[in-house]
Amino acid sequence: MDHHVGVVVAAALSLSALHCSGPLSAPQVLYQNKLESLDGLLTRAGITLETQAWQGRAGIRIDVHGSTGIRLAEVQTRGAAAVVLTYRGHMRSANLTGRAYLEMRCTPSGNRELVSRALDAAVSGTTEWVTQVTRLSLGNEPLAQTVRLNVQVEGSGIVWVQNVLLAQASQ
Repeated sequence: MDHHVGVVVAAALSLSALHCSGPLSAPQVLYQNKLESLDGLLTRAGITLETQAWQGRAGIRIDVHGSTGIRLAEVQTRGAAAVVLTYRGHMRSANLTGRAYLEMRCTPSGNRELVSRALDAAVSGTTEWVTQVTRLSLGNEPLAQTVRLNVQVEGSGIVWVQNVLLAQASQ
């Protein structure tokens, strides 16, 4: 099987096994970036590409000297009723005085902004690679929405990020 197809199939299978408040339809991958280049990243300040970040794969290195938000991408959802979004990525840290985590933001049709953070798997200090996952339910908002995919860093140190993915499923 082609490596890229295998990665997408594995991601879809792992996401389909996740449950929010009930059974989900098969997830649709809306965005995937292995972070093997800086192309397409919305924030570039303090970010460098490391070609051997983890197990011979590339990733981005974020050198932080104070709390900051790194904007990775803005993605359009596909209009559907009762949408649940899942944002996943791999992260590690070195000498991080605070914590770092994935963050997803969306403002449905002029309503208040919805925010979901992977605080339960935040990295701090010096860590090995961890997988972070955060979910956001858009409820019964059938219109397509713009979702902002971020990495939030509180404190200073070094954070590495690799292989981020956004998937959408109907509840």
